[in-house]
Amino acid sequence: MHEIHFESIDSTSTYAKTYGNAFPSDQITCITADEQTAGHGRFNRPWASPKGVNIYASFYFRLPQNTKHLTSLAQVMTSSMAAVLTHLNPKIKWPNDIQLNGKKVCGVLCELTFQGEEVIAILGVGVNVNMEMSDLQKIDKPATSLKAVTGHTWDQAELLKKLQKQFENDLEKFKKEGFDPFHDFFERSLCYKGEEIRCFDGKKEWVGTYHSLNEDGGLNIRLPDQTIHTIYTASE
Repeated sequence: MHEIHFESIDSTSTYAKTYGNAFPSDQITCITADEQTAGHGRFNRPWASPKGVNIYASFYFRLPQNTKHLTSLAQVMTSSMAAVLTHLNPKIKWPNDIQLNGKKVCGVLCELTFQGEEVIAILGVGVNVNMEMSDLQKIDKPATSLKAVTGHTWDQAELLKKLQKQFENDLEKFKKEGFDPFHDFFERSLCYKGEEIRCFDGKKEWVGTYHSLNEDGGLNIRLPDQTIHTIYTASE
């Protein structure tokens, strides 16, 4: 794991996109920062990034274009983080958010760029670690932190090391078998399964029952006419 750290940066993902060609091609590069001044999540939503209390990281690496289930890379990272937090009974809000007690504690952003025979992957990870309730309450959606849930301060460096090690191992599995080794754990961890949901895929809103997880990480929804429709991205 090649590591780069900043006290403050606009966005770890933006840095990865700008300077990635200079990173070691045979390693995962992990860019972290104490503070992001322009952090963002999916659909360019701003990600609250107060200084020194959370994990803000981007993982940059290359994979062959023929890697199985490439579109499920974000779910693999989500599985890695959920595995690290297993003792807190995390739930996954499809496709790549982690909740504790019904509130978001972690989000993953995946960006893929096809370059020749390779795919450049950037996985952005934001984890609310020691964020105080006063800051959490400023977020426009229900959010929590590990400190808020457990009542004690966490060692951010130690938590990051656990995530790095878990993801290194998980990525090796993914390279060989795609999403298959993660499917069952991911599906067991899903929240809202069996409930009615609404998902907007960028073009259309789908309303139906949260049915199951497809073999490649897509979400299967049972529509009112009892047919199954699979979506691969959705906004709230």
